[in-house]
Amino acid sequence: MKWTLLLASVLPFATFAQQDYTIEGQLGKLDKPAKAYLRYKVEGREVIDSVYLDKGKFSFKGSVPSPLEAAIRVAHDDKPVDPTKPVKWDLFPFFLEGQHIKISASDSIQNAVVSGSPLNDENKRVNDMLAPIYAQYEALNKEYASKSPADQQDMKYLQSLDDRAEAIKKQTEDTKLEYISKNPKSYMSLMALSSILGDGFDAVALEKVFLALDISSQNTELGRKVADRIAQVKKTQEGVEAPDFTQPDTEGNPVRLSDYRGKYVLIDFWASWCAPCRRENPNLVKSYAQFKDKGFEILGVSMDKATDKEKWLKAIKDDGLTWKQVGDLKGWENEAGVLYDVKAIPMNFLVDPSGKIIAKYLRGEELDHKLSEIFNK
Repeated sequence: MKWTLLLASVLPFATFAQQDYTIEGQLGKLDKPAKAYLRYKVEGREVIDSVYLDKGKFSFKGSVPSPLEAAIRVAHDDKPVDPTKPVKWDLFPFFLEGQHIKISASDSIQNAVVSGSPLNDENKRVNDMLAPIYAQYEALNKEYASKSPADQQDMKYLQSLDDRAEAIKKQTEDTKLEYISKNPKSYMSLMALSSILGDGFDAVALEKVFLALDISSQNTELGRKVADRIAQVKKTQEGVEAPDFTQPDTEGNPVRLSDYRGKYVLIDFWASWCAPCRRENPNLVKSYAQFKDKGFEILGVSMDKATDKEKWLKAIKDDGLTWKQVGDLKGWENEAGVLYDVKAIPMNFLVDPSGKIIAKYLRGEELDHKLSEIFNK
């Protein structure tokens, strides 16, 4: 699957008509003890079904409330798994829907072909459409791997990689949004929308995209998760009051965001282990030196764990970060990070003197441009 699902739920739970499915499989001439396992999740609950193969044949029957991501794993023998050795699963991911679905392969289930399922046909069409764009990511990885160790550490080169990757990301999102606009009734449009709800997305704009989808897609389990994700991010959208929080600084003293009222403050979520964050730090140092005497502050919020406290403190010193640093050292469960729905770092929010968020995800020159607009009027 090329789409990334985001887990959450807010719309009131509704009872939907169940979709009955039948799966007919053929995997060569495999016989018992070879076994097929069907796995999927409904409202967070894992469903597992299994059946022995008979001359390569296997089948499953059941019902689901809406289309779901699923996978079939085939165990070719009944040998117990050796926990000391890596496991290579023979796995086939697909979409489960209320259809008579046929899955066949001559050797490995990984090479299976699926038929009888309009949704899986559409998934293949969309992935084929996106393949040339994804190939650009692969080209970047190969380019990086071909560089010398010195080049791989060069900050300008790494920044160029980040910039090009960001351009590819935008091209991917634009392509998906175009597909959604042309196919509002397709469940794949909901999948496409879910996949672009990453860091820094415009919740207000994508809420309109979501509401333009067919109501049957909106009311699915994934639809409710997408609605919740959008609603959560809208809480930190530009123009709203920044949620207040208190975190301990490096010496354990409590620091409140509201302590910064009257100044422009950049809430910077980062971590010592985050390479893009560390590459961004020199830009922040430069911006802070230029604008700190004009009423600009930065509040660094660490996404490090308690076990990495010394690495966090060392990174602050090594990178020359002279502004206040806080963190409850709970990693991705950092309470401020959860409050601001931080899913990836670096991530930041620019708050004005009245406490309202006026910009987010400002990186590199974008931050300088914004601060120049504010202070050099």
